[in-house]
Amino acid sequence: MTSRGASDVVDLRARALAVLVGNHRAGYTVPAEGLYPYQWCWDSGPIALGWAAAGKWDDAWTELRRLLSAQWASGMVPHIVFWESCDDYFPGPEVWGTSHTPPTTGITQPPLPVSSAARLFVADPDRDRARAMLGAVWPGLVAWIEWIARARRGPHGGCVIVHPWESGMDNAPCWDAPLEHAPTASDPHLERRDVATVAAAHRPTDHDYRRYLGIVERLRAAGWDTEEQAAVSPFVVEDVAFTAIAARAASDLGQVARDVGEDPAPLDRFAAEARAALTALWDDDAGWFRPYDVRREAPLGPLTAGGLVAVWAGGVDAARVDRMLERLDGWAAAAPFGVPTCDPTARAFDPERYWRGPAWVLVNWLVADGCARSGYAERAEQLRASTLALVARAGFSEYYDATTGQGIGGHGFSWSAALTLAWLLPE
Repeated sequence: MTSRGASDVVDLRARALAVLVGNHRAGYTVPAEGLYPYQWCWDSGPIALGWAAAGKWDDAWTELRRLLSAQWASGMVPHIVFWESCDDYFPGPEVWGTSHTPPTTGITQPPLPVSSAARLFVADPDRDRARAMLGAVWPGLVAWIEWIARARRGPHGGCVIVHPWESGMDNAPCWDAPLEHAPTASDPHLERRDVATVAAAHRPTDHDYRRYLGIVERLRAAGWDTEEQAAVSPFVVEDVAFTAIAARAASDLGQVARDVGEDPAPLDRFAAEARAALTALWDDDAGWFRPYDVRREAPLGPLTAGGLVAVWAGGVDAARVDRMLERLDGWAAAAPFGVPTCDPTARAFDPERYWRGPAWVLVNWLVADGCARSGYAERAEQLRASTLALVARAGFSEYYDATTGQGIGGHGFSWSAALTLAWLLPE
């Protein structure tokens, strides 16, 4: 590396850390100033890794401990924790009405923080701290996995989501069909705050939002019973990405279980069952993993990045990985900047609208890590290098136009900065 290159790396690291510092609050980190003013569940996973990569281990562990302190008695970890009152976000705690303390939403997100906790434990140079911190979060992490295994099993044995927001990939085109069967919000007025910060063309539509809120109303009317949500929600989908992330979370936790005197067998058993369920979600004609609409008993399309995230779980048959990567190579002609979140040949593809086409640093990382674990080290390195070039050029954006490389959505985005520190620019 030339001296100029080394200087650029130092500068990029400093700017990435500045994003995390700027978004840091009392023990947690918001995804982006203004746009997302609370603690988001799956964001906390990569954010914790970013703090650790910057050498701020106490902040890394505190990020996860703070999130788990809002865990529900059932074991569910909510997808948003409303730690402070703020008028900049809709729908806020008054819409959710969960009566939980602290105020939270009543749904979850993929358990990426579980895998992050295992990674922190392995990498933390202070072994006494590592053991103490893992021991402190262990009961909550296990309870979360146990709740998923108990309350969110689908017909194929995978994990079901009861709201598009639980996927983390809110407006992915594969949710369009089941979402059309969801009720609309009883109040047609929307207090969209996101479009005051980000162009409306980059966000979910009002049409989508009315159905998002309609599902919230249905779950709220059922009393936020987290054991029964899959029975009462009008939207129930066995999700590939959620299943893969849950499988990997259980596996990662199982690998460190004995270090804190715990039995890995139940975790390993769930991981194996979830990986087996992914096999049932494989569409051999498409050469891709597809989510499954439980209510209408049908696989969902078009093909999205969520199907490729199956590699994060590990254990995917090499022939299937080859077929997906071959298709991804075909997509690169139209969308060369990372992993587009939707098949760019599909009618639903929109390179600027949130999860309907843009590339995300998080998705690139999940896919690259899964490829590396599956024996595709060269492919993983190619994706890391191209993502680093994208971030260096377009900044720490929320997402990127996969056709042009332009940074769009929120700026100064925490997980883009955190993964720059933890994955793109490892020490």
